[in-house]
Amino acid sequence: MPLLKNNCNVYGKSVTVDDFRGISISPVLSKVFEHCILDRHSSLFVTSDNQFAFKKQSGCSHAIYMLRCITDHYVSAGSTVNICTIDVSKAFDKMNHYGLFIKLMQRCIPVNLLVLFEHWFSIGMTCVRWCNLWSNWYNLSCRIRQGGVLSPYLFAVYIDSLVDRVQTCGYGCYIRFICDSILLYADDILLVAPSS
Repeated sequence: MPLLKNNCNVYGKSVTVDDFRGISISPVLSKVFEHCILDRHSSLFVTSDNQFAFKKQSGCSHAIYMLRCITDHYVSAGSTVNICTIDVSKAFDKMNHYGLFIKLMQRCIPVNLLVLFEHWFSIGMTCVRWCNLWSNWYNLSCRIRQGGVLSPYLFAVYIDSLVDRVQTCGYGCYIRFICDSILLYADDILLVAPSS
């Protein structure tokens, strides 16, 4: 169901497709099922400490505080801090299912759960509702549902390897030998380094 984004004013300009965000409405049975998977297999969905979204007692304010601490540490030592912000547009809509399956296999997901996910994603169908009109149903070859219980956790697993790649390159900001070169809040990414 397309919803108008918060920063758009219907009366201020001509509205385009890009001004809407698609939200999937999941059946109650699907939500209960996803909660059961999350409860039973929560260890599969643990992500880096550099990811501040989709975790209990962690949020955007924690990511901002961390950035502030890094900046203060380097500036007080007489260094500069360069920050590059990246917003992955339509990240949930572009997530490759097979890439996700590979990342879940690397986390030693039980085979029966992997087979379940593969089947679940392969039969995923959707349609678009606009007021009282409905589109034809079509298969979802990529993407995860925004609004699904497991979707944010699966997305976090999908991009978690990005943290590993940044940490192994050896560049960026380090405090007490801990790499603070990348901070993530969902699909919003900050790269932090003392030089460009």
